[in-house]
Amino acid sequence: MPWIKPAKQTEIKQMEALSHLEQPLPLFNRLIAKSPLLLEAFTPVQQAVKETFLTEVQRETLITFVSMHNGCEFCKESHSQLLIELTGDKDILSKLSSFEEGHFDQPLNLMLRYAKKLIAKPVQVEKEDVEALKNVGLSDKEIVELNHVIAYTSYTNQISIGLGL
Repeated sequence: MPWIKPAKQTEIKQMEALSHLEQPLPLFNRLIAKSPLLLEAFTPVQQAVKETFLTEVQRETLITFVSMHNGCEFCKESHSQLLIELTGDKDILSKLSSFEEGHFDQPLNLMLRYAKKLIAKPVQVEKEDVEALKNVGLSDKEIVELNHVIAYTSYTNQISIGLGL
C-alpha cells in the first residue's frame, strides 16, 4: 500500500477537471489525483506514450526493462504480467536481464541497449547509439518517441517509488 492515501474514486468523480477520465482510475493515477492539476497535465502524456510507433509488445518490453533497471517493483510487476500475457513467455524477465545474449530481434535489442545507457548514465548516450537505431530502420520521429517512452517510464518509476508503491 502506498505511503499516502490515494484519492477515492468518489472524490475523483466530483472533480470537474477530471470528470472526462475513464473510470475507475488505476491506483497510480489515483495517487497523482491528489493534485488534480498534475493528473490533468499527466494524462495526455500517458496517452501519447500508448500511441507511439512501438507495438504493444515492444512498449511493454521497454517499460518492464526500464522499471527493472530503476528498481521499481510495482511497475515491473504490473507491466511484466501484461508482457507475459501478450507474449505467452513466462521466462521474459530472465530474457530481459540477459538481453545482450540475443533473445530479441535486432531492432528491439538495440532499443534495449539504448534504454540501458539512457537509464544508467544518460551522458554516455552518443550519436553512434542513435545512428545504430537509424541503421535498423528507425526514423528520427521514432527515435524521439523511443527516447520519450524510456524517459517517461523513469519518471513514472520515480513517482511510484517516491510514494511507496
